[in-house]
Amino acid sequence: MDDSRTLNSLVRRLHAGALSRRAFLTRAAQIGLAAPIASALAAVAARPGSAAPSIALQNGGTTLVVAIPQATVQLDPAVAGSNGYGDVLPLWDNITEGLTRFKPGSIELEPALAASWDTSEDGLQVVFQIRPNVSFHDGSPLDAKAVAVNFQRQIDENNPFHFPGMTYADIVFADVEKVAATGDLELTVTLSRPTILLPGNLAIFAAGIVSPTALQNEGENFGQQPIGTGPFKFQSWTKDVELVMVANDGYWGGRPALDRVVWRTIADDTVRLSELKTGGIDVANQIDLKDADSVEQDAALQLLTGPFLNMQFLAFNEAIAPFDNLALRQAVQHAVNKQNIADAAFFGRYTLGAGPIAPTLLGYDAGLAEVYPYDPEKAKALVAESGLANPSFELTNRTNSFWPLLGQLIQADLAAVGITATINGLEDAEFFDLLNAGQAQAFLNDWTWDNGDPDNVMFSLFTAPRAQTRMGYKHDRVNELNVAAQQERDPDQRVKMYAEAQKLILDDAIMVILGYPQRAIGAAATVQNLQVSPVADLTFREVSLT
Repeated sequence: MDDSRTLNSLVRRLHAGALSRRAFLTRAAQIGLAAPIASALAAVAARPGSAAPSIALQNGGTTLVVAIPQATVQLDPAVAGSNGYGDVLPLWDNITEGLTRFKPGSIELEPALAASWDTSEDGLQVVFQIRPNVSFHDGSPLDAKAVAVNFQRQIDENNPFHFPGMTYADIVFADVEKVAATGDLELTVTLSRPTILLPGNLAIFAAGIVSPTALQNEGENFGQQPIGTGPFKFQSWTKDVELVMVANDGYWGGRPALDRVVWRTIADDTVRLSELKTGGIDVANQIDLKDADSVEQDAALQLLTGPFLNMQFLAFNEAIAPFDNLALRQAVQHAVNKQNIADAAFFGRYTLGAGPIAPTLLGYDAGLAEVYPYDPEKAKALVAESGLANPSFELTNRTNSFWPLLGQLIQADLAAVGITATINGLEDAEFFDLLNAGQAQAFLNDWTWDNGDPDNVMFSLFTAPRAQTRMGYKHDRVNELNVAAQQERDPDQRVKMYAEAQKLILDDAIMVILGYPQRAIGAAATVQNLQVSPVADLTFREVSLT
């Protein structure tokens, strides 16, 4: 009996009460299952009324086991992102696909479920030719009507398939006025104004196309068993343990080399690294940068790095005291030691924060780092100017990866200038629920670009509805500039618009731009063709094992 069968036999015995938890953990360790995974499996098996869970192990090199720090909550692409990247990664160009996609390791667009597209001279219509002879995983055909159903459910709040949590609809479908199937394989998107962003936005995970038949059958439960067109099909999911997807033999782009991909949530960076080094997993996403050198020096492993579009920040909700006070927001700007964060949390693999737009993108300005230099004495003076005696607040933060350390470093910086921050650590789902409800006084977060355009952060964070919901922020001139930049085709003019908008945002001190980290993925040396994506997806259609 192989290890997978042995382990699943043990799980069934535990679930039936024929094996103690201690005995299960001992036997699982003998097989080589990591303690955190074994404990999670035991907890699921012990849930009253639950079915016996299962788990997949390596199988002759045909199964790729991937560990990510985030939990997976649901798998409807239209809702994904509201709970964090644990939902996004298994979906994005793996189970579901958009009309367009990014080439692996780049932000260069290429056709996906659209074979081609054309924009009218006035810029108000984009006509997509849907790729022929493509089927969903349930066997139903992909056509223009199926795509229209997917888009309309996000655009129309009265649509029966418009579910709570579609927070990306106002980004992906900004300025989309109407969507119609104008032929069996022709989709026409009508815009309310010209925009240069639509093809790139349709490569975002939230524009992933799913089976209308499955939507009809599953309703709001669709996110538990997603049906897309991608290179991999959803197979099984043991909540809090693993999600398994298998090769789509009929994939339009050719069957992937991998038979299965197993996604595991391992929040602890040290455990994720240990599992990689002992062969329990093949890929460890988000390697702690302090461990990058040890991975690189291990002949059995490889360290994958590359351009990464990410901006980390400490944001304030100016609709909630004490951050309705500009002087206090400015005090925090000067109190935070960004260099200390770069050294202590990212071991120098970090560019100190300037404006919201990340390095390498149109509009990035390194000089904006000088607007709020680290200056504790000035921070103390601004605290005094604020008129607030012993200001304090709750800092909402996530509990995985490097986030707790960032919170502690900032908490110490603020204490040194007379500001008390109490950290409220939450798991991803609770964290984003609180943000989306507008109830966080201040929060640590990041933004990874969904596409390669500066608009993705400038509009999404400072103009879209989430700006008011999460930060109580509304600035008419910033909004005017961000909207104008969406339709401006001259790059030089866009740079000028974003220069003015970033200055205004920094003047308002609505967030501390901490910096832009590098990204590292650890993988077994046997993993071939995996690349670090600038937008942080993990796509496996071209990956193989040797």
